[in-house]
Amino acid sequence: MKILKTLILAIVLFLCNQIFAQKESAYWYFGENAGLNFNTEPPTPLTNGKINSREGCTAISDPNGNLLFYTDGVTVWDRNHTPMPNGEGLFGHISSTESAIIIPNPMSKTSYYIFTIDMPSLFGKKGRVTIEGVNYSEVDMTLNSGFGDIVEGKKNIHLITYDRNDSAQKEFKSSEKITAVTNNDGTAVWVITHFVNKFYAFKVDANGVNDKPIISTTQQTVSPRLFTEGDSKGANPTAIGYLKVSPDGKKIAIAHSSTSLGSPRTGTKTSGKALLYDFDNATGRVTNQVTLLDNEYPYGIEFSPNSKVLYVTSATYVSPRINPSEPVENGFLYQFDLNNGLKKTTIDNSKTVPGALQLALNGKIYRTGYPGIQESTSISVINKPNQIGSLCDYSHEVVSLNNRVTKQGLPPFIQSIFYYSFDYENTCLGDNTQFTITSEDPYDTVEWDFGDKSPTSSVQNPTHQYLAAGTYTVTLTLSINGKKYDPLIKQVTISEPPNVIAGPYLFEQCDLDSNPSDGLSTFNLSNTITELTVNSTEIVNANFYKTQKDAIDDTENTEYLDPIYTNSVVNEKVYAKVFGSNPDCYSIVEIELLTTTPNTITTNDFFGCDYSNDGKAIFDIKSITEEIQDNEKKANGIDITVTLHETQRDAAIGVNPLPDHYETTQTTTVYLKAVSGNNCYGGGEVKLVPEAFPQIDEQAITVCPQDFPITIYTGISPSQTSNYTYEWNTNPKETTSSIQVNSGGIYEVTVTNKKTACSKTIAITVTEVQVAVLNTINIDDNDIEVILQPSTNTTYEYAVDLETGIYQSSNTFNDLAPGDHKLFVRDSNNCTTISQTFLIIEFPKLLTPNNDRSNDVWNVRGINSSTVGGNAQMYIFDRYGKLLYSFNPLTSSGWDGTVNGHLLKPDDYWYHLILPNGIDYKGHFAIKI
Repeated sequence: MKILKTLILAIVLFLCNQIFAQKESAYWYFGENAGLNFNTEPPTPLTNGKINSREGCTAISDPNGNLLFYTDGVTVWDRNHTPMPNGEGLFGHISSTESAIIIPNPMSKTSYYIFTIDMPSLFGKKGRVTIEGVNYSEVDMTLNSGFGDIVEGKKNIHLITYDRNDSAQKEFKSSEKITAVTNNDGTAVWVITHFVNKFYAFKVDANGVNDKPIISTTQQTVSPRLFTEGDSKGANPTAIGYLKVSPDGKKIAIAHSSTSLGSPRTGTKTSGKALLYDFDNATGRVTNQVTLLDNEYPYGIEFSPNSKVLYVTSATYVSPRINPSEPVENGFLYQFDLNNGLKKTTIDNSKTVPGALQLALNGKIYRTGYPGIQESTSISVINKPNQIGSLCDYSHEVVSLNNRVTKQGLPPFIQSIFYYSFDYENTCLGDNTQFTITSEDPYDTVEWDFGDKSPTSSVQNPTHQYLAAGTYTVTLTLSINGKKYDPLIKQVTISEPPNVIAGPYLFEQCDLDSNPSDGLSTFNLSNTITELTVNSTEIVNANFYKTQKDAIDDTENTEYLDPIYTNSVVNEKVYAKVFGSNPDCYSIVEIELLTTTPNTITTNDFFGCDYSNDGKAIFDIKSITEEIQDNEKKANGIDITVTLHETQRDAAIGVNPLPDHYETTQTTTVYLKAVSGNNCYGGGEVKLVPEAFPQIDEQAITVCPQDFPITIYTGISPSQTSNYTYEWNTNPKETTSSIQVNSGGIYEVTVTNKKTACSKTIAITVTEVQVAVLNTINIDDNDIEVILQPSTNTTYEYAVDLETGIYQSSNTFNDLAPGDHKLFVRDSNNCTTISQTFLIIEFPKLLTPNNDRSNDVWNVRGINSSTVGGNAQMYIFDRYGKLLYSFNPLTSSGWDGTVNGHLLKPDDYWYHLILPNGIDYKGHFAIKI
């Protein structure tokens, strides 16, 4: 029987030996190019990371602790620290507290989901003002030559974490919080976030990401708020703070750094809360809110490995009445004993800005933060986080980052990978798989279910041999005094060695160096990997060794040869250790390195086109290699595949081929490698020669109708005309450097250099000026408006009376004198002018028969017999329509306002003018004395 005292001793020994299998969290990258490698103890500082982030960051390694990729929520870097080809533009943000977390696909060893959270504010946004909320993207590690890439069409898939009927929630979409934990039976992962007053738990299982979350409503409401002025204008302080679920999946804690904007009297950082809830990892539901901290500024949250202790970073700030910048007054690290009434202990009180807390695979919790506005090149550590009070062994800023700067963030992981339950090793098919209990819960009986329908075991730390490769659900149930704990569950994958050829594999390499007949050359051993396996359904890799013994003895897979290898003797043998996802499960294949004297492939020079005449030419490498392949096929009847390389060494080992479009500023020699099937065929040199192309540009020509036909030119100088061919889009096609055209249109010509085959197509747009067509002249008293038929390509100018006078762009004329006029309209190119006569007739508004020689007689002005003929007639009426007087305005001086010698009284009177052509005018005027 196992007693508690013995168990504690075993656990202490276990911790001292640091036996952990949760190596998916082995690599951390954070801060300003900072990082830690937890494959060593203490962790080794990393200086090769590309992340430069104040907060958001995360990373993922394989189960053996080998880095796969990492991200700041915006860019994804592969294990070579190069952005994945489709790995930029994710919808996270470097100033989002938890901008990203990575979740392995439960049903795939090569597929991962990156969940991202944007910063839900306008502060710090560059260009993009839309808040993107929570999204996920899928990474496939089989893409990009095994370095991984985001799957096309599976990038930035949006998840709804807000009330779509609430305009504010719909705009902000999320807070900055996300965490994850394995579900109760180990078959899925809960990804959990929080916004306003709801938790959203998304299930990731064999079917992928379920976009319908489990929603739990909380008592505490934290609505989005924006600063409207000051240095933080546009920032949303209520979104800030970490969210963590306990490793055993039973508790969840949240830090709301602020719940409101604060006030000038109380400051902006005095409304925060830290809250604790129960989490059901079977259903994804959150219940039972408990307040841990109130009226402070909590930020970082983390549980101990045994899930029984909680740590929170927080701070109080100087009142703005004392210091408007609100510097840190006290920076706290609190401990809460979850088994003892949430007893709070202050572990550290310093001037430290509150930062992240993150559990590591060595069972320790690490803390970021820095004093005031200073930078820090080290982080702090809680060495024994399961212990209560000072026994937790906190050390302040003792973990060096090798001069890299930390900020506030640390990478989050699936919390359950840190839960001490049980461990296992020896997972190759045929091995005796060893299981070891690592739980800290006391027990007196155990029951193991190995997941393969074999009998259960009550042995404390058993071994078990599986009969087939596959993934098995292993369950450990602990009991004390007859009471069973909840089962501890893990998915255990049993692998079998890759199926490989019997060997030896003859790897033949052209001797593409300065001595092509000495049997010594440089080989790229990695090129053999695909040829060594038979019917492999998974991605395989290989390490290479000088002897088979070296391969077997290298149990840590660290002492292998550089795959770019130069043989030291003719026909040298090396050994490939071929493995899949489990490097401990391998097959060994002998490889014999053979060299052949290469065929020398000669080519003509190839020319690149310098269209900008700036010395830079772009070469179409794909067409060059295809031409070389076609020439060899015609000459020798052999099908070859050709690649071009910048160096002879790269050509020899077949790495770093030139891209399809290659730019150079000078004549450059590159190196050719040709293979036939899987065998090297030959090599050679290719000269790439930049060639300037004449500056010919698009043209726009405006032509008067009477000037057709005209001749249009390509722009090639007469002295160079014979060096080019020409093809116009005319029907039939013309092939000269200039052509004659008879009408407007778009004429395209392709000019091709006979020597280089460089070509350029330009368009010459010929616009025929349209002659103005007059619709009408609208006359309103002494004003006119000219209406032309619309033109699509011509503008017009207008003049009155003088064809050689001053023309205007306006089609209206005001205050013209009564009488005959002539309108002139011409196009702005002055090709043609049209004209039209018109008549301005003026009817006086007043008759004042007072003998002052002004308006003593009323008559129409502007008409004459030559214009309208000799028989016009004017009629005058009173307001009742009674005819008072009539006269011919062409022969009479007009009406003096009398009838039968009597002057009429002041009033309005009406006129009716009838011209000989039938046009008539009606209106009224007034008599005033």
